[in-house]
Formats: sequence, structure tokens, C-alpha cells
Amino acid sequence: MGTRRRPLPRSFWYSVGIAVLFNSLFLALVLIKPGTKHQFVVADDMGQALGWLLATLFCFVGFEKLRQGRHTRSNTIPSIPMAQQWVPILLALGIFCQFIGQVIYTYYDMHGWPPFPSWADAGYLSTFPFLLLGILLLPSRPLSGATRSRLLLDGFIIMTAVVTFSWYFILGPTMLQGYESSFAEVVGSTYPFFDLVLIYFMLLLWFRSSDPLLQPTVRLLLLGLTIVVITDSIYAYLTLQNIYANGLQDVGWPVGYMLIGLAAQCISLARDQQNILSRTVPVEGEPASQDAAFDAPLGKHSFLPYAFIPAVIVLSAYTWRTGGNGVLVQGVYLGGMVLIGLLLLRQFFAIRETTFYNKELRSTQEELHHKNQALSAANKRLEEQAAQVAAAYEQQVRLNELKDQFLLNVNHELRTPLTAIYGYLELLREYHGQLDTTMQTNLLNQAVHGCEELQHLVNNVLDTIRGDIAEKAPVFDFFSVAAIASGVIDLFEPQKRLDYTIRLDIPDTLTVRADKQYVQRILLNLLSNAFKYSPKHSPVIIRAQLRDFFDAQGDHESQVCICVQDAGLGIPPSEIPLLFGKFVRLKRDLVGSVRGTGLGLYINKQLVEAMGGSIWVESSGIAGQGSRFYFTLHSAPLIAINEAWKVPMAQDMVVPLVNTNLVPIGEQEAIVRSNESA
Repeated sequence: MGTRRRPLPRSFWYSVGIAVLFNSLFLALVLIKPGTKHQFVVADDMGQALGWLLATLFCFVGFEKLRQGRHTRSNTIPSIPMAQQWVPILLALGIFCQFIGQVIYTYYDMHGWPPFPSWADAGYLSTFPFLLLGILLLPSRPLSGATRSRLLLDGFIIMTAVVTFSWYFILGPTMLQGYESSFAEVVGSTYPFFDLVLIYFMLLLWFRSSDPLLQPTVRLLLLGLTIVVITDSIYAYLTLQNIYANGLQDVGWPVGYMLIGLAAQCISLARDQQNILSRTVPVEGEPASQDAAFDAPLGKHSFLPYAFIPAVIVLSAYTWRTGGNGVLVQGVYLGGMVLIGLLLLRQFFAIRETTFYNKELRSTQEELHHKNQALSAANKRLEEQAAQVAAAYEQQVRLNELKDQFLLNVNHELRTPLTAIYGYLELLREYHGQLDTTMQTNLLNQAVHGCEELQHLVNNVLDTIRGDIAEKAPVFDFFSVAAIASGVIDLFEPQKRLDYTIRLDIPDTLTVRADKQYVQRILLNLLSNAFKYSPKHSPVIIRAQLRDFFDAQGDHESQVCICVQDAGLGIPPSEIPLLFGKFVRLKRDLVGSVRGTGLGLYINKQLVEAMGGSIWVESSGIAGQGSRFYFTLHSAPLIAINEAWKVPMAQDMVVPLVNTNLVPIGEQEAIVRSNESA
């Protein structure tokens, strides 16, 4: 948002109105030329004096505005530096000196032809120091060394061109005019010299002023000084030609100095607009790099020095063609040569400055490239983090769904043994004393079996939640695979064994080194799943054989591979990768009649890996072809075979039946093991 400019105060518009009215009347005076020639000359002189007096009053109004603002300024707005507050007074003193000189000159005109030099010249010449000091005290921004050198060189080029013209038309003829005394010659040469210095200071002001709030002040001041210098030059030229007479050119002095007085009032206006002069409070909306932008080698100021070159070339050609005073012509040639040298020097600085800015541009581009790379990397990290957050959110949603499904499954699994236990105990209570001992024992055994099944189910859930399934180190022993498999089969109800064709394909001498309780629990879970997902009277086969395996280092090891095969519905290959996860169930079982907690295979995996083996499944997902679950155990050395036959009978095993299921969730690509079947 740009700076909102305040409307100009009434005092400024009153001053503008007075200036327009006065200069209109003065212009009418010089055009009409009333009265005699002497009366017109006196009236012209008095009109100029009155114009300078009004311009002085304009400057004092500006100073008064600054003084009032100094007492009413808010504490949040920094004050204008004291030196800059004296600018209106210095301008007023300079114009007032011009007024004093004009009053003296009018007095001489009223009493005859004015002498030269005179006290009027003292007043006129005293104007320039005050004006120059006022211009110097105007606020300007700090410049870099390269920019200062460039501006200084541009100023010299312009001044060389102006001095060349002034030498040929004004300064040179003035010095060669031949005054009555040396003092008169010095005074006569001082006027064009001060005008040249004033032009140089105007160039400095034009180059160094970039504050937008000071532009009204700078423009009015430059316009006023330009009119004054042009009027002085016209006066000097006409005087040298002995053709000067009071007339239209005299309007330039009051117009120029009144514009300077209005410029003094605009300084207080700039202070009111957020006090840009102090340079301590940035204007809202202005970029912080404003000064740096002005330091650029290209811009409106860069072409100004070249504008004077064609004029000097034309003047040099004119003097060469027409000749004239040798001193004046030589001065023009000298000015042209100096100008050419300065232009060559400026080109050298321009090339060096362009090289510097090219390096800065490349450095900026490299920095921008690095920042873009860093930004791209940051964006990539943000995208990855966003993807991780989205994945975590989806996983959390899925876990919530699994939790709800798990609670439903566990509820069903807990109710099943509880219902059986309640039924057996209810029969015992209802027919107490009517049942024989054998029947009572059978009912009690069934109730105890249900309690053991319930306890095992609860332990599975608790172990899974706590993550301590295989927390205790397994107790390794040597035992026969065939014997332990037969014992596990005997743990199932007789009716269950009659409903399926159970076949063992295990060599009697095949022994393993493992934890008996772990192996029993694994086989119980696998057989329970096989019975649960296979149609009745279908075969359930338990195979085991010795295989050679190679680890990642290429070391050979013989292991026993045990396989439990069924002829059930099978497992879709797309769901195999997540099959051994926690609380995982097949999609078809989420709405089917087969219940389960989704913990059996997860527990098996933990137990097998605790004994140093591995477990996997092979299935095509085609109904009737079933599934084959494999797990490996360390084989026992031959010397331990005799010990392996000392396996307890099934009735001595304290491993209750586990009614668990294992199924994966989610849509995943199948990874089917290609091991040959057992």
C-alpha cells in the first residue's frame, strides 16, 4: 500500500495565488510599459524588489510551519535534523539579499545611471552563498562509492559543456570586456561563475534526491533556480551586447525566486507526510531497497550527460567555421577535448560498473538457484511428511476398524467356551444325583476343557497386547516330531478327529531341537485353522522332512521342515503378505460364519522365530486346493535320537485347544513362497 498524501495546506495555496496574481500584474506592467521610460524603469525595479520580498515571506511561512510542527509532533515520529530545519531560513536570507541589492539598485536608477561595481552588487552576490548552503542542507540519501563516482563524473561532463558555452557567450566575453579596474573585472566575472556553481549544485540535487515525499520541493526548487540562471544568462548576454533594456526578461527573477519560496513551504509538507526527511522511519509501502534500485547503472539520470554533447559539437564546428576571438575559440576547443576525455573516462567506469553488476547478478542468480533447490528439497520433505501423515491417518482409521472388529471377534470367541461350560455345569446341577459316575466325570472333563480353552484364549490376547509372547527364552529339548504331532492330534475331541481324514507323513526317526510347549502350541493353532476352514471329511495332512538350508552368508544347515496341509477354501494370494500380522483376518471372514481373533498365526510366527526358525504359507486361493503352512526347526544330532523318543503321551500334555484364526487385512500384492511342497 502506497503512502497516502495529505492535501496541501491553505497557506500554500494562498501563496500560490499571491504569486500568480503578482506575476500576472508584473507581466502586464512590462508588456504595457506605462509612463515615461524613466518611470517604467523605476516601476520595473520596484516590481522586482516587491517580488523578491514576497518570495522572502514565502520562505518564512515555510519556516514557521516547520517550527510549529516541531512543537506539535507526535513522539512516535522522529524530528527533522536541526540543520535541515534551517533550509527555509537560508533560502529566505538569500532572496532577502537579492531584495536588498535590488532596493539599492532602484535607488541608483531613481537618481541616475547606477555605477558598477556598487553596493547593489554586494547584495546580489550575497544571495549565492545562502542559496548554495540551503541546497546542501536538503536531505539526500547515502550513495555507494561507485555511484558517487559516477554522479561526480556526470556532473563534471555537464559542467564542462555548460562552462564551454558560458566561456564563449558570457564568461569569456565578460573577462575580455575590459573593465575600468581589476576589481570591476572580478565582480563582473563572479556573476557567471556563481551561476555555473549554482548549476552544478542543481545537478547534485537532481541526482541525489530520490525521496518521493520530497519531489514537490525538489521540482519547485530546480524549476525556480533554472529560471533564475536562464534570466541571469540572458541579462549577461544582453549587457555584453550593450542592448539590455528593462522588459519581458525581468519577469524571470520574481517568478524564479517565488518558486523557491514555495519550495521552502513544501519542506514542511514532506515532514507532515510521515517525516520522510529523518530517514529513520520508512514510508509504508516503499521497498527497503529503494536506494539500491537508484544505484543501478541505467535510469533517467544516465542519459543526461550525453544530451549536452551534440550542442558542444555544434558549437565547436561553428567556431571552427566562423573563427572569431582566438581566446574564445581556443577555450571552446579546450572544453571539447576535456569533454571527450571525461566521456572516455565515463565509459571506462561504465564498463567496470557493468562488470560489477554482472558479477552481482550472477551471484544473485546462484544464490537464487541454491534457495530454489533448498525450497524444492523442503517442498519434497513436506510432501513426504504429508504422505506419511496421510498414511498414518489411514493406518489409524484402519486400526480403529480392526479394533472394533477384534472386539466383536473376541466377544464371540469368549462366549463360545463360556456357553459350553455353562451348559455342562447346568446339566450337572439339574441332574445331580441322577447321573452315574462316568457321565459326571465326562461332563466335568468337558467343562474343564472349556475352561482351559477360555484361559488359553485370554492368554493369547493378553500376550499379544503386552508383546511378550516369546519374551521368555524357549526351553530347548530333543524330541520326535511324529510323537509330538500324534500327541497334539489326540488333544482334539474324538468327533473332530472322526470328521476329518487326518494323516501323518513323518519319519519316526525325525527329531528336532526345540521347545516342546512352543511346538505343541504351533501345531494346535495350525490344525485348529485347518479344521475350521476345511469341509468335513476332507484330508488334513501333517508332513515333516529333513531339508538343507543356506543362510545369507552361504553357511549350510540342516533343518526340519514341518507342513500342515488342508483342502479348504485357500487364501487369496493378494492377502498372503499380511497373513501373519496382529489381529489380521481374511476379508471373506469379516462377514462370514467363521469366527476368530486373528492372533493364531501371529503367535505362531513369534514362537517359530524365537526358536530360530521361519514360517510361511503357500496357497493359490482356489477353493478345494487349500493351503500349506510351513515352519522350520533345528534338527537334532543323531546322538540325541534315543532321548527324543521319551515323549510324554497326549494325556500328559498340558496344552489346551486354541480356537484362533489368522487372516490379513488390506489390499496387498501376493508374495507366494515357491518352496517345493513337503
